[in-house]
Order: sequence, then structure tokens, then C-alpha cells
Amino acid sequence: MTTLIVLVLFTGAVGVASAHHGRAGYGNEISTMKGVVTSVEWKNPHVFLNFNVTDAQGEVVHWVGELSSPSTMLAAGMSRTTLKPGDEIVIKGKGGKAGVSVILIDSITKDGKPVVGDPNLEGRFINDTR
Repeated sequence: MTTLIVLVLFTGAVGVASAHHGRAGYGNEISTMKGVVTSVEWKNPHVFLNFNVTDAQGEVVHWVGELSSPSTMLAAGMSRTTLKPGDEIVIKGKGGKAGVSVILIDSITKDGKPVVGDPNLEGRFINDTR
């Protein structure tokens, strides 16, 4: 009976872990956009970058960018003070499906210099190990 309980719990945990690391909400094409940082949320399981982009019609659209975990971002050279509200940035990554203003960030550039990631490597999420 104990083995059955452990097996059921393990099977459920695999599904949760798989769902957490899924990329189904993001498209396959790499987008590049210029924006202005509004805030950065440093919390587990991921760091989120909030920024505004002015679209072709001149409307300001709020975007949310997903990065890796706080510990991975720190190891990659990004700290809590690297990006501040008002900073102008260039983001590359995979945008959300169905017109949702979210992006899985591959790289961030500020003042012409990479903040994190490599802007020359398309389609490589910050925490990919390939």
C-alpha cells in the first residue's frame, strides 16, 4: 500500500513539474522590441520584467517578460539593481500566443550592451543548457 501511495504522489509531481516548465503559451518566432522598464519582480520560481512598448499606432502596451529563477539570473550577471524603472531596453524572445503581451526572454540589451543573454543567439532562453 505504501508503494502505491508513493507511486501516485510521484506521478502527480511529474505532471506538475512538466506543466511548470512548459513553453506552450509562447510562439516559435523570435521577436525584438524596444521598451521602457516599469518594474522587475524578483521572486521564485521566475524573475518577471514588466515594461511598456509603444506600438505602431502610438499606443503604449504593457508587456510582461519571463526570465529564469532569481539564482540563475544572479549567476548570469543580473542583479536586483541592474534594471530600474525608466531604463530603455531592447528585448529578444518568443512572444505569447493569441495576442497576449507576454514574452519568454532570450536577451536584454541596455545602452547597446547585453544585460543578460546573448542577443546573437536566437531562440535560446536564458536557462537553456543546450
